[in-house]
Amino acid sequence: MLVALGAGALPAGAAPDVAVSAACTPDVNAQLATLVADGSPREADNVMVCGTVTRATYVQSARGPAGSHHVTSVAAPISTGGTLLVQIVTNDTLDGVVTAPAGAHVFAFGQFYQTTARQRPYAAGIHDTHCSTHRGADNGWIVIDGDRFPKGSCPA
Repeated sequence: MLVALGAGALPAGAAPDVAVSAACTPDVNAQLATLVADGSPREADNVMVCGTVTRATYVQSARGPAGSHHVTSVAAPISTGGTLLVQIVTNDTLDGVVTAPAGAHVFAFGQFYQTTARQRPYAAGIHDTHCSTHRGADNGWIVIDGDRFPKGSCPA
């Protein structure tokens, strides 16, 4: 049995689950802040982010076989006392339809990516917030005001 189809698919149960942090602090966002500061165009698996939603989640148009996605904008506190604006992109098929109102508290775990000029003002993004679909990635998730997505557990 496989978690996902395609190249790099993992045998079910191969990816571990990571616990949600108990509190949103700059320490939770330290890896994110380092990746943004480095400016490397690479993606990085297993990155956690937390913060407050800055505006209601919006639908990103369906693009290709990956289907519909929703974008949640989060102000993530960092150790300098400021925040980084991060887009958390969820896949409607793999995560369920995930929405959040402005002011909601969010934790997310998935794959970090650097944003492009087209995606500004976001400093970075997190996607793959669902059961792992490739080697090297732990199972992702997003938690909005205590409500976790995807619903249920990943295949074991």
